[in-house]
Amino acid sequence: MIGIGIDTGGTYTDAVVYDMEKKEVLCSGKALTTKSKLEIGIAAALDTLNQEYVKQAQMLALSTTLATNACVEDKGSRAKLLMIGTDPQMMEQLTDVYASYGFRDMEQLAVLDAKPEKIFREPKDPDWEELKRRIPEEFAQCKAMGVVQVFPQANGGRFEKEAKQVLEGEMGIPVTTAYDMFDEVDVLKRGAGTLLNARLIPLIAEFLQAVKNVMRDRNLNMPIAIVRSDGSLMSETLAKECPVETLLSGPAASVVGGSVMAHEDDAVIVDMGGTTTDVAIIRDKRPVTARQGISIGKWKTMVKGLYVDTFGLGGDSAVRFKNEKLFIDTRRVIPISLLAKEYPQVTGKLERLAAQKRSHTRMLHEFYVLQKEIEDAAGYTPEEQKLCKMLEDEPLMGEELAAKLDTDIYMLHTERLEEEGIVIKSGLTPTDMMVVKGDFAIYDPEAARHAIACLAQNVVETEEEIPDRVYDLVEKKMYCNIVRILLQQKYPKKEKVTGQESIEKFIEWSYKDAKSKRKDVWMSTAITTKLPIVGVGAPIHVFLPRVAKLLGTRAVIRENAAVANALGAIASQIVTKVQTRVKAEYKGTQLMGYSVYEDGQLRMFEEYKEAEKFAAKMTKRQVVEKARRQGASANPKVRVSVEKIRNDAIGAGIFFESVVEAIATDEFRIGQGSIQ
Repeated sequence: MIGIGIDTGGTYTDAVVYDMEKKEVLCSGKALTTKSKLEIGIAAALDTLNQEYVKQAQMLALSTTLATNACVEDKGSRAKLLMIGTDPQMMEQLTDVYASYGFRDMEQLAVLDAKPEKIFREPKDPDWEELKRRIPEEFAQCKAMGVVQVFPQANGGRFEKEAKQVLEGEMGIPVTTAYDMFDEVDVLKRGAGTLLNARLIPLIAEFLQAVKNVMRDRNLNMPIAIVRSDGSLMSETLAKECPVETLLSGPAASVVGGSVMAHEDDAVIVDMGGTTTDVAIIRDKRPVTARQGISIGKWKTMVKGLYVDTFGLGGDSAVRFKNEKLFIDTRRVIPISLLAKEYPQVTGKLERLAAQKRSHTRMLHEFYVLQKEIEDAAGYTPEEQKLCKMLEDEPLMGEELAAKLDTDIYMLHTERLEEEGIVIKSGLTPTDMMVVKGDFAIYDPEAARHAIACLAQNVVETEEEIPDRVYDLVEKKMYCNIVRILLQQKYPKKEKVTGQESIEKFIEWSYKDAKSKRKDVWMSTAITTKLPIVGVGAPIHVFLPRVAKLLGTRAVIRENAAVANALGAIASQIVTKVQTRVKAEYKGTQLMGYSVYEDGQLRMFEEYKEAEKFAAKMTKRQVVEKARRQGASANPKVRVSVEKIRNDAIGAGIFFESVVEAIATDEFRIGQGSIQ
């Protein structure tokens, strides 16, 4: 069977045609991702393929870094999290704790008083009428909502489900409930994942619709699947409901694609894209899975997935300065050489600015670019609307834009517009340095050279030294993060130690020793590894060999490395997991029986064996139903396991509960999730 894999990244959209029986890439191609209208980039990538193969394709698998990049850059649609049963005063006292989970400010959260039964002596249901009264003032501008309650296992998440009915009925927007997504006690972790899901719903829905529009225009009708964070596939329907499951879709696809290409039993996979670099580990030919929920950017979640460490470093990372020192920002910008290709007047503006030889505290050479029109003007200030209007005809430098708005450059407030993907900046990037040095001969280097001349007025490096200095900064950041990851993998129980600032300093010393031409006769802190490093992504061929040499190992960059994500998408399969808990219920020291929740309803059993048998049967049924929603056949392979949890390490203490887990595996089936 022939399938198509498409990966939409922050910079490029890649496509491959793959013979799924012969495990062979038949053809591949890539095009620029067009954030303003995703269809353009997807269509352009699809059109690079051999159309005879495309017509024979029977399924389409997708991966994307849209959700990953949104988290790293702290972007997303407007959404709030309704927290039921939390103490507002306690929340205010624990602002720093909330921030450590990814919550940017307390305005993202709303509280509704309640006390679940079985936990409190005097239980109390939420005041649903009060919630309805609060909606117009607190939630009117939200595009989606998340709901999380304390102690959801006590009542099967009843408060969350009722809140969802109220919010959807009153507002008509998607509402995500934590109980339906995460099995975790920590209300903040469940809440972080739930809020992220709500913020990502419009983003992933837009992506899926763009793909369907392109396929429909070409009369291509085939089932659609999308890669989840664990490297498995799920259907379009499930992706729309649970977009947070695509949090590491692109990185997970790169792990699968890298594994297929690598032909290595053990390896480090490094995927350098436009916005982020993702690092994964292969052991015994299998990707390593994350021990806990995914942490990405500022967010700590309970989303399960492959072990992928994501940090802000890509071909389109902004090259900026502070206190006369160059640094690589985590924010993505449009490479200035790419912008100049689309808007030739950019080169002339930069040339005139460079001739002035001005120093400044702001990045004068950067442009503001309108990515998409404001859909709901009522949700934006008059100043924001006017700013977007000024950018409709062409991108503008900061001082140009300020002049048109009759203000100065320090009063340009574009943070929210950038966060929501309305406006993006264009500036110098590692990609521009590659263009100037001739390592990426796809754009004209003239605009980048003028921008470098502007930058040189604010840093200690000369124009000639800046490109090499940026290469060194990329090399250092990649080396230091790979070493950090290897230390964490070697010492998994020492996370508190490996995450300390002192370890970061040690890793920097290691980099300096590895770079030094004069070897210290006393000792060296340079860290090496025997693991080969498999490179994935368009710019990886420039930087990875340098880093691998410093680590004393070899870089493996295969023929299809630039489109590994798209290959990983079509090479994946469906894996579905469902868990149920059998809990021992005590009244004081007396055992009252064993509880199992079935669709939110409590079931009690006198004997443990009866409870476990019921839970296993129910979990098996639920995993098959969920697998079918992901696109599996009616009879996937199912394996059920039981883990008993007691109060001590050797398992001889008082029994608390059992975790019954069912895992279903299957290929994505023809006829599931086809384009409508």
